[in-house]
Amino acid sequence: MNSALLEIGNSIKSLRQEAGLSQGDLSKICGVERAQISRIEAGEVNGVSYYTIERLFNSLGRTLEPIKLEEKKIQDLHPFVKWAGGKTQLLDVISKRVPDIYNRYYEPFVGGGALLLKLQPKFFSINDSNTELMAAFNCFRDDESFEQLKKLLVEHENNHSEDYYYEIRELDRSPDFANMSQVEKAARMIYLNKACFNGLYRVSSKGYFNVPFGKKEKIKCFDRDNFENLRQYFNKKHATITSIDFEDALKDVVYGDFVYLDPPYDTWEDKDSFTSYNKDAFGKDEQRRLAKVFKELANKGAFVMLSNHNTEFIRELYSDYIIEVVEARRNINSNGQGRGTVEEVIITNYVKEIL
Repeated sequence: MNSALLEIGNSIKSLRQEAGLSQGDLSKICGVERAQISRIEAGEVNGVSYYTIERLFNSLGRTLEPIKLEEKKIQDLHPFVKWAGGKTQLLDVISKRVPDIYNRYYEPFVGGGALLLKLQPKFFSINDSNTELMAAFNCFRDDESFEQLKKLLVEHENNHSEDYYYEIRELDRSPDFANMSQVEKAARMIYLNKACFNGLYRVSSKGYFNVPFGKKEKIKCFDRDNFENLRQYFNKKHATITSIDFEDALKDVVYGDFVYLDPPYDTWEDKDSFTSYNKDAFGKDEQRRLAKVFKELANKGAFVMLSNHNTEFIRELYSDYIIEVVEARRNINSNGQGRGTVEEVIITNYVKEIL
């Protein structure tokens, strides 16, 4: 059951009862069938229209605003890993283009989660193909995993050396790697991210992490204050955290939800681009499949935003939608000369006035 709809349904039921109205009375006032109202109040309608919900609230003398107001955002919340394609530098540009009001937030290529942590939505579904990254996100959801993660990261900090780095890096070549707990894998991933060369996450065709040592004598695996803030945030929110195919991660999107797509980027034929961080390449066919999903989500009435490189291929795929070109700085590349300013596009299926 969608927890966002359940909360909305409970709000409608409470307001209706406060007004002394039966479901039949409310149906006559707003024009929504009584059976539909009953299902909405029970949180059982996944495909309910945003405007149907709005009509019910308006009929009860309310707007959607009261249930959209969140508690004060947690300050200084930022990604706990450095990630290829991270959106920290473009947060202001992107966040200004986010719809003012939406239901659930979806991000199927979440990476470091910069936009998620900027917006801090109450109801969200995040996903990424990197299972160890998502295991790390899951550690912020319960005290036992959270405390164990911090303990393991402190051990990595204390044991850090070049030899130790390569010892930890080689673990995924061992048959015993499959028996490691999710928390152990999450701590390993974070340690390697902090200790490797340039924070580059890269694996071989067999899925083995293969980035060389970053030559740091000492490292700090985690910001203590940020970790506590992340724990506080994930403890209060209604979250779905998965590591599945992006299309499967979006199957529950309904009218009025907001979806941010930040996939591995399309590549330029004449440039050295680092866009993939796992063994499964995200090529032209995957870009086409994503464009098809974008269209399906748009047809459902969801708000959809996508980031990608400003290539002719991408512009053609999304020619029916709004395309804005922005400049971004590429900070992660195995070749230092491959870093610098590049053109990206922000593509949406909706118009928002930028003040």
